[in-house]
Amino acid sequence: MNAWNSITVRAYLLLKPPFLSEGDALRDVIESISRAAHYAGTISINPCNVQRGTLVEELYHGRGYRPPWLWSIIEALRSGKENNPDTTIISDPVAAGTERGPYNCPECNKRAARVIEEFSVTQQRELLERFHCDCKHLWEKVVALENYTYGAQLKIR
Repeated sequence: MNAWNSITVRAYLLLKPPFLSEGDALRDVIESISRAAHYAGTISINPCNVQRGTLVEELYHGRGYRPPWLWSIIEALRSGKENNPDTTIISDPVAAGTERGPYNCPECNKRAARVIEEFSVTQQRELLERFHCDCKHLWEKVVALENYTYGAQLKIR
């Protein structure tokens, strides 16, 4: 084995940059996983978060940006692994479960972040498939409807 045989590539994908709806961002990252899997041994999904002094923060304060749902990360990991079983797919969301980072609901934020972490270590898709919270229905509505309300955040109860 020479030195070139031991080199691996890691691809970093940004989930939900500004100006993409939740559904568009999810579809984009799932498609990007499939494309990057041909070249990368590891794919890291990096959800956007709100950092001080950035355009994202300005949009956030103007109600023009919400960080991605943890459900979107879970679905991207699940779908990505299902379609690319030989590729290592990971995520370590910064500020998970807070309003400035990816979040779901107060009842499941910590559990969802833990499931994402466990999957990233074990690559066991079943962890993602077994995870449940009632807020998933809200996330599904956001993914389905947000393109029709672009520019206004949905308030679904």
